[in-house]
Amino acid sequence: MHAQIAHDIGLAIMVATVLAFAAKLARQPVLLAYIGAGMLVGRNLGFGWIHEQASLDVLGEIGLAFLMFIVGLEMDLKKLLKSSRDALILGLVQVVASAVLLWGAAFALGYRGLPALYLGVAGAFSSTMIVVKLLSDKRVIDTLAGRMVLAVLLIQDAIAIVVLGLQPNLTSPQALPILLSLAKGAGLVVGAVAAARFLLPRLLALVAMLPEVLLLTAISWCFLVAGLAVACDFSVAMGALIAGATLGGLPYALDVIAKIRGLRDFFVTLFFVALGGQLQRPSAGLLGVAALFSAAVVASRVFTVLPTLLALRYDARIGILTCIDLVPASEFSIVIVSLGAMRFGHVPQEIVTIIVLAMILTATLTTYAGRFDKRLVQFGAAALARLGLRGRARAEGASTKEDVALLILGCHRITSALLPRLRERTDYRIVDFNPAVHRDLAAGGYRAIYGDLSHAETLEEAGIHHAQVVLSTISDDFLHGTSNAALVAQARRLNPHAVILATAERRSEARRVYDAGADFVLIPKLATAEEFARTLAHAEAGERETLRQEGLAQLEGKGEVLD
Repeated sequence: MHAQIAHDIGLAIMVATVLAFAAKLARQPVLLAYIGAGMLVGRNLGFGWIHEQASLDVLGEIGLAFLMFIVGLEMDLKKLLKSSRDALILGLVQVVASAVLLWGAAFALGYRGLPALYLGVAGAFSSTMIVVKLLSDKRVIDTLAGRMVLAVLLIQDAIAIVVLGLQPNLTSPQALPILLSLAKGAGLVVGAVAAARFLLPRLLALVAMLPEVLLLTAISWCFLVAGLAVACDFSVAMGALIAGATLGGLPYALDVIAKIRGLRDFFVTLFFVALGGQLQRPSAGLLGVAALFSAAVVASRVFTVLPTLLALRYDARIGILTCIDLVPASEFSIVIVSLGAMRFGHVPQEIVTIIVLAMILTATLTTYAGRFDKRLVQFGAAALARLGLRGRARAEGASTKEDVALLILGCHRITSALLPRLRERTDYRIVDFNPAVHRDLAAGGYRAIYGDLSHAETLEEAGIHHAQVVLSTISDDFLHGTSNAALVAQARRLNPHAVILATAERRSEARRVYDAGADFVLIPKLATAEEFARTLAHAEAGERETLRQEGLAQLEGKGEVLD
């Protein structure tokens, strides 16, 4: 049996890999390739190569937990609470109005009761995974439309928590069970927030310098809260999402995301492969229903997002771009209907099939629409202008990442000595993964984030794409698992136009760092020798007082965190 499970997992991964290459060549989201792989190897639609579907489903549920945990980590409750009034209004209107419109569409398609309700609610959410990937590929995350879309996705995630909390009581919607469910959910959230506020920072600080233990601690927190959620009659997905959201506000979140992403990608692949394997063979009628429902999803975005943004006095360009980006049906939608079908028995399996097909169709449509978004914006804006609907142009503004002109990789002796010169600046950021150093930097008012320098995700979050100068000052003797040459090579790949300054202890190391793409490499012992040669001239001239005054003046600098 164990050999069969290994065979099934290996086969599923290999087929998913082949289809992922095909999706890459076709410029489609690899998520669709994973679902296609499940359809191909499963018994319902494919060749029946998978024999232990139940085991694959269990591993897929682990992937679901990791997926929701990562979404929670990236959600950042502080950013959600500080979202602009416009984003909050848009998010609430879009979800509620889309749910109502899609419930009406489901009703028109012949569905009643809970199936119609599930279709309406599930179709209202947009795919965080696909949308963020598309925004990143187009490099428009930092635009006004991109930031508006991300804010709406955050609000959707928060609403999804409420939906997941109410889901177990849909078959008996009496006030008392619903209030009890809300009380349990509130207790779980309050308890998780309290632990994240008072307990987790101390635990994570103890193991911050031990990467594998930090990762295990974060994963343990994820499954602890997920287990408590199941004990409270909620889903694993809801518990993992709460665990990630409460951990997301801590300085270690970025490092955890970078370390756990590989695990997530592997198990999430199995989740979507398992999901594809569960799809029933759709009839021609069901395919038609899925196509019509997908069209209703697109229409719901147009009729809720565009009028709301115009009413908030945004121009047509922002409204149309936001509509396009919010079209793909969400992985949350699949989670909601899958739980409704398999755990709670609220809806038949065909509802899951409709949502999965809608996700495939809307994601594919958005991918192609993204290639012609400028033409769509021009056409749509002209059509709205003829109707007298223009809105008001908004300045793009600047994101915090765009403010990073100087990115400093690591805070060791040289960076510590540079700190007094950064006092009057706001256009820099320091990245370091020593919790004590990070704490001292934060206490001193310096702009710093906690993260592992060897991970590209850390540097991207720090704003390396916008940096004019990248400075790496830690000697290879103190770097673990990486080197200045590796850091410079990665920085050069992420930002080909930045000026990169680095350090090396020996000439041979300096040559490797230059070959990796550095513009200047400082060798401290040579710089020190130059300084001593200068002071030697004063000494030989008998200028003792000049030397003493210069030396004492160097001691007056304040603001170092290492001394």
